[in-house]
Amino acid sequence: MFYLGLDFEVFGINFGVKSIPSVSEFVAQLQILELLDNAIFTAGYKAVLHIHAVVEECEIVELMQQIDPKTKKPMKKKPLFVKNGAVVVCRVQVNNQICVEKFSDFPQLGRFTLRTEGKTVAVGKVTGLASVDDSA
Repeated sequence: MFYLGLDFEVFGINFGVKSIPSVSEFVAQLQILELLDNAIFTAGYKAVLHIHAVVEECEIVELMQQIDPKTKKPMKKKPLFVKNGAVVVCRVQVNNQICVEKFSDFPQLGRFTLRTEGKTVAVGKVTGLASVDDSA
């Protein structure tokens, strides 16, 4: 865990220590915007992750579910790949440990973009933390 801040008191208000998870893999919901010409979005897709102040290379490890855009409910069949405009739940892996928050806990730190060759291909939100490392 990474610890942000110190335990101190100002004007009678106690600001305690808040731990932020440091992970190398997380679960996210992605909205695919526009892929490059011959690219398909599948497990193994590599991109650059931009989340708050962090820029890190990442890889899509697994496509877990595709979300039906009309009903907003998960489809029964696990997708092998998705096209432009799709909403998908997937596991994202980064090379180094990064500090992230779940979107449900802290929306401002739970949003991110995926970029390839200078172009935004997807926007997403962190929905789960797959592996939390306590050694950081």
